[in-house]
Amino acid sequence: SYHSGKWHLDWMPLETGFHRSYYLQDQGRFFSPRVHFDDDLRLPPVQPGTGYYATTAIADHAIECLQEHAERHSGKPFFHYLTFTAPHFPLHALQADIDRYRDVYRQGWHTIRNYRWKRLEELGIVKGQLSAVERDVGPPYHYPEALKLLGSGEVNRPLAWQDLTDEQRELQATKMAIHAAMIDRMDRDIGRVLDQLRWMNAYENTLILFLSDNGASAEIMVRDDGHDPAAPAGSAATHLCLGPGWSTVANTPVRRHKTWTHEGGISTPLIVHWPAGIQARGELRHEPGHVIDVVPTILELVDATRPPSPAGLPAAPESAACSLASVFRQDQTVSRDSLWWMHEGNRAIRVGNWKLVAAGEDSPWELYDLAADRGESTDLAADHPDVVEQLQNKWADQLESFRRRCDERSQLNQSQGPVTAAGNLDRPYVSFVVNDRPAFFILPPEHLRQNPQPWVFYAATLPDYPDRHEKWMHNQFYDAGIAVAGVDVGESYGSPQGGAVFTALYERLTTRHGFAKKPCLFGRSRGGLWVSSWAADHPDKVAGLIGIYPCFDFTTYPGIEKTAQAYGLTTAELSASLDKYNPIERVQLLARARVPAMLIHGARDTVVPLRENSMEFVNRYRAEGVEPLVRLVVFDDQKHSFWTGYFHHQPLVDFAIARAWEGAANRLVLR
Repeated sequence: SYHSGKWHLDWMPLETGFHRSYYLQDQGRFFSPRVHFDDDLRLPPVQPGTGYYATTAIADHAIECLQEHAERHSGKPFFHYLTFTAPHFPLHALQADIDRYRDVYRQGWHTIRNYRWKRLEELGIVKGQLSAVERDVGPPYHYPEALKLLGSGEVNRPLAWQDLTDEQRELQATKMAIHAAMIDRMDRDIGRVLDQLRWMNAYENTLILFLSDNGASAEIMVRDDGHDPAAPAGSAATHLCLGPGWSTVANTPVRRHKTWTHEGGISTPLIVHWPAGIQARGELRHEPGHVIDVVPTILELVDATRPPSPAGLPAAPESAACSLASVFRQDQTVSRDSLWWMHEGNRAIRVGNWKLVAAGEDSPWELYDLAADRGESTDLAADHPDVVEQLQNKWADQLESFRRRCDERSQLNQSQGPVTAAGNLDRPYVSFVVNDRPAFFILPPEHLRQNPQPWVFYAATLPDYPDRHEKWMHNQFYDAGIAVAGVDVGESYGSPQGGAVFTALYERLTTRHGFAKKPCLFGRSRGGLWVSSWAADHPDKVAGLIGIYPCFDFTTYPGIEKTAQAYGLTTAELSASLDKYNPIERVQLLARARVPAMLIHGARDTVVPLRENSMEFVNRYRAEGVEPLVRLVVFDDQKHSFWTGYFHHQPLVDFAIARAWEGAANRLVLR
């Protein structure tokens, strides 16, 4: 079994059973990725200007695996998971490919969308009517600084083409040309893979399933190496995204985009090829399927059964997955209870042709008959309240079922030690007790471990923290060879009592488990009080500090009264000793020790106010003349929330990884 390309799953590919793998983790640099793996071992970063292009590199690896299979395992079956990163943002393409489409999209998105709709009707692919363009629906996340950097040619709404300026029309047409170029190159490289199958005499008897993981994306952001407006569009120095105008076109004829659970976010074509096993040629099937159906379909086609759950794990839960093998033979329905979705507050459930969907946690349910209205244009919720109630209850029941399953797995993970919330991260962890308090640590994959081991000291570890919102961040740490550890000190708000437990954990990890003497500290919200207080007491033991809306001033949160209780003092005693106890009054100790820090905060945060906490932290560094050592990123429109941008902030993660490695006084060993 082989894997080539993207990997958005837990563990590493070989750890999950693949024999060969090329894992491209750095999806933000098509020309020079910094993080990629060969057979789970990290490779050196690709240097700019070396001719590397991600799509071609992924195909090259797939071809190499197939050639090796033909040489060493001729006649034996194989499974290859080939996952291209194109055309995900950033829009990076080879110039020769871009030039093929330079003028195609200057017609504008309205003209292109109508043309596509006409072709879909002629081919009989969908029924119903073309959904209306939602002029007021833009990207799911708003990044004002990115929009400013991208310049006046960028637009974050699907405005009428004739209403755009000449500069906007030119940039938008160019973006779609780059997007098309990325797909063009992927098509050509898939063709090379198919040629290899022909060379192996395996083309006719190989089942090929081709699909995308979601609809087109309306996102607009700038990540990774940033965006140089003066650089050629589509080159490595740029970071353009498709945006809602062309995403609306790409999702013709359905509504919305990636992230939403309307059809535009969740629906993609499935193309199936198997000449030796499927008699039908060039036919359409209208039965809805889901990616969860892939496994039972393959198992039926190869006459195999699903293996039992590994020892020690609970049995696999009931699933709505169905084999689509019968649909390959003829256009028919498969029997299933429902299909269910939830993503970032967007919700949906489909039973037969009825689909109940809502855009956001607080939005009302909408009801559509997809047999007649695939574009979700006519909301029937008011006409069929009984159907709405039935599907709403079914959706809620399914959610509760998933939650019970998560609880069971978490309890299993924690059965060997005290309860912590580390199970939310879905990584193997060690739980134990320090000073009668539950603690945990997560080690990276064995081949990435070091001595001393770089690590992140996390706070606040509580019954609900770390939580699922941080999973992406902790996966980044895990894949970069960084351990994570924390201890539940209760609501101590940086008290000396809590600090003593922190110190006990630090001593245990550094003396008994080979952890580095200088971790990077990570404080989220009130966890900022924990880590900054401990850092002020031990500045020589800190490689760096990061924070997500971190609190440093306990007078702003949780307030003097609650803090005094945690410290074992009266409010008067604590108020008279702020210079001694309040972490914000001790930040100068970190500045004088030249501890680097990076903080991200929402400007509209009323729980942990920006000005009195993160901004004041910067002011204290400025007063000591070391302001360049601290970086503050402010999100203008954000509050104290679970907004994805807080927990998917790549520069913050990169900073923590770099500081953790620096604290270990070594560098990544490439093997």
